Amino acid sequence: MLDKRMPPRDECVIRDLIDRRAREMPDDVFSIFDDGTQWTYGRLREEARGCGSALQRLGVRQGDFVLVWLPNGAACMRVMFGLNYIGAVYVPINTGYRGGLLEHVIDNSGASLMVADGQLVERLDGVKHAGLRDVVVVGGDAAPVPGLRLLDADALVASADALQALERDIEPWDTLSVIYTSGTTGPSKGVLSSSLHVHATFLSNTSTAPSDRSLVTLPMFHMGGAGPIWGTLMRGGSFALVESFKTAEFWSKIRAFGITQTILLGAMTPFLLKEPPSPRDRDH
Repeated sequence: MLDKRMPPRDECVIRDLIDRRAREMPDDVFSIFDDGTQWTYGRLREEARGCGSALQRLGVRQGDFVLVWLPNGAACMRVMFGLNYIGAVYVPINTGYRGGLLEHVIDNSGASLMVADGQLVERLDGVKHAGLRDVVVVGGDAAPVPGLRLLDADALVASADALQALERDIEPWDTLSVIYTSGTTGPSKGVLSSSLHVHATFLSNTSTAPSDRSLVTLPMFHMGGAGPIWGTLMRGGSFALVESFKTAEFWSKIRAFGITQTILLGAMTPFLLKEPPSPRDRDH
């Protein structure tokens, strides 16, 4: 018997939602990036399927954990949705990690594959790699790291036509991501989240509409960054993704992208309040 408390797959499961949105609203804007580039829902599906196909070619299977060490941007989003589309698990790493913290996450995740920004790869030299074997380097070159096979960004390019069928349907309760805590009381703990968790947090408990546009300033290794992106897909709206929160640029980004809502962490509000008054403070 169907549990009526459980949302249908095409309202909750990311793969099913991508297919549904691309079918129903292919030309509607889904995301805007800092450089003004836009993805429609149709393009989102193309990017997710192409990256998903490439990840499968690298040996990623449904349920596998994959480390993603990238700053906010189109590359990170493409990999995240590529993993979502094939039922693999998105495991982002804080871009500030190095040394013991980095080593802990690599070991704890059990991942054998990482997708990393070229500027971060050098931090892998000198730390234990546990089961990590392959690193796809995005956004520049990187010097060799003993014990690891470095692959260039072309490894994430493949035809969506080569996409392999899922072993089974992705369920709302399947693990979608593992996002690590700040680690204030010890080593960061990996929090397993499902599509159902995201649905309950960012859709069921918020009064957003498809006409809303969010500004995502928080990092995609934080649920405050990745969550609103998944939540936007669930409600059928749009968002603008910037690399990071910058106090002096915040209100200009709100105006430029036509933002109606955003998430602020506690410390961000005082930063904004301390900005000098401006005639444009209400012009958004």
